[in-house]
Amino acid sequence: MIPFNVIAPAAAAGVLIGLGVRAAWPARPDLTSALDRLDASKVPASLSSDGLAPTGSLPERVGNRLLADLGDRIALPRRDLNLLRISPAEHLGKRVLFALYGLVVPLLLQAVLALGGAPFPYVVPAGLSLGLAVLFWLWPGREVAKQAAEARLIVRHAAASYLERVALARVANSGAAQALTDTARVGENFIFERMRQTFHQADLAGVTPWDALKQLGEELDIPELTRPADTLALAGDGAAVYTTLQAQARQLRIALLSDQKAKANEASAAMILPVTFGVILMITFVMIPLTITILGS
Repeated sequence: MIPFNVIAPAAAAGVLIGLGVRAAWPARPDLTSALDRLDASKVPASLSSDGLAPTGSLPERVGNRLLADLGDRIALPRRDLNLLRISPAEHLGKRVLFALYGLVVPLLLQAVLALGGAPFPYVVPAGLSLGLAVLFWLWPGREVAKQAAEARLIVRHAAASYLERVALARVANSGAAQALTDTARVGENFIFERMRQTFHQADLAGVTPWDALKQLGEELDIPELTRPADTLALAGDGAAVYTTLQAQARQLRIALLSDQKAKANEASAAMILPVTFGVILMITFVMIPLTITILGS
């Protein structure tokens, strides 16, 4: 007969794996939701966030099932995911599968050790499972936040150049809409591609480019894109707009330079302790032979 200390961890791991398979199994489609999708008047229009093509991956299937069951009760960094072009379902599914992996591995290890005759106390794998589950649940969120912060820094640099080009186009007697759309065609950064898509959708929907740009900035949490939209929405003569946009670009570049200086100062401050410790260690190694020689003489 297989001992209980082998069956219990294996059974717990089997239950967790079964829950993961159940979450990955396609949910039964809801008739009301299907009819709502067919009704164009009930489809929320979004000018700036174009839909991502479903990949059909396991994390996406798990995430779709959980979103269908729980809906908005799960807090997700949707603005960061929108900026990085990651679907909320795929992100949620990845976090759940990672947490499930953290729960299962210590239990399976406990079962293997129990079969070998060297089991750990149950408190050890249980605590390790919970710790790994929490760690693996939080890790994808931290990675998304880090990547989104790096992407927003790139967007801020691109926005400064975009402001200056729009100002030049506006002072050259280009219309406000033309200045926004033509300038976006020049850039090769990913944010310019998103802007071109947004302006194209706005043109099809009959929405002004500055309103579409403002919505894009709000959805991606990038205020540097909403400011030129507000300025051009109230556009007067070209010279006045040129001065305002140039001032915004200058302020943005000053802010970026200040951030870089602050990061450089933080890096320098972080190096003080290791450098000081290295100097003390070097002096110690130099002084020890001299001290021994002096005392020996």
